[in-house]
Amino acid sequence: MQWLFVHQNCPGQFRGLMPSLLRRGHGVVAIGARPRQQLPAGLRYLHYGWSEGDPPARLTDPDLERNLLRAARVAELARQLRDEGFRPDVVVFHSAWGEGLYLRDIWPEAALIAYPELYGQPELMGHGFDPDLGALSEGTRMALRRQNFMALAAVADSDAAVAPTLFQRDTFPPHLRGRFQVIHEGVDVAQVRPHPNRHVQIKPGLMLRKGDPVITYVSRSLEPLRGFRSFMRALPQLQAQHPTAQVLIVGDAGGASYSRPSTHPEGYWGEMVALLGHRLDRSRIHRLGRLPYGELVALLQLSAVHVYFSYPYALSWSLLEAMAC
Repeated sequence: MQWLFVHQNCPGQFRGLMPSLLRRGHGVVAIGARPRQQLPAGLRYLHYGWSEGDPPARLTDPDLERNLLRAARVAELARQLRDEGFRPDVVVFHSAWGEGLYLRDIWPEAALIAYPELYGQPELMGHGFDPDLGALSEGTRMALRRQNFMALAAVADSDAAVAPTLFQRDTFPPHLRGRFQVIHEGVDVAQVRPHPNRHVQIKPGLMLRKGDPVITYVSRSLEPLRGFRSFMRALPQLQAQHPTAQVLIVGDAGGASYSRPSTHPEGYWGEMVALLGHRLDRSRIHRLGRLPYGELVALLQLSAVHVYFSYPYALSWSLLEAMAC
């Protein structure tokens, strides 16, 4: 069969599925937003050249306009593929950025499968759950409604929709849930598994081994929605009670993926360090930034306690991988 995958951050959630299909002899083409390196052998990859400066804001919601522009650029690439003779049997697309909006018209005979991931609600962003957040503004509430446009269009236009968990499916209105199949993307347990002799050099003079009191926290961005403030507030008491515990923090300290950016120049990391000050033993807290995947797995194989404090949003790969390790 011929497969097409569309995801602005390709491979995204399809990182395990695409190479699996290639190994089984299927043809796989992918469309993303930017050039990518280290994609699976045999995969044909095209990108539509996206810059976060695109486009100038003209509508009430610039994000909605960007979604429409992404849809147009993906459609342009799709028409090129069609004119070359490419006829996918299946088209799978993540709907959050609007990229699949016009694909039904380009390949009407293909099975169209949407990956909507979530239906945005205030509670998923922590409102009513996180005491640090104030009341949700009407503007933000309206923006959430607009952001759901693309998911609704995708579910309506596709032959089926896929969600990785029942929780994520059930964020959608009840009358739409019957369109979904619940299929998790999975964890590669051949690679992500226990390693009884794992040891990692954290810095000169500090080698940590399996069995040491190591605490790990992993998030793409160190931000409130991922429970980062709760985690940091717990560290002074934890360090006092366990004077040999080593804390390894993986993630981008400067930015925010889902939360409002911090006003501190060093992001939420800098904000919490400034707030807690001398109560933290910084010599036993190691901020490692983002790591290559193999190094991340090694830390999870080393970990004695993995902390996952994300809001009720989505089940993290890092949590499942920590459990697999």
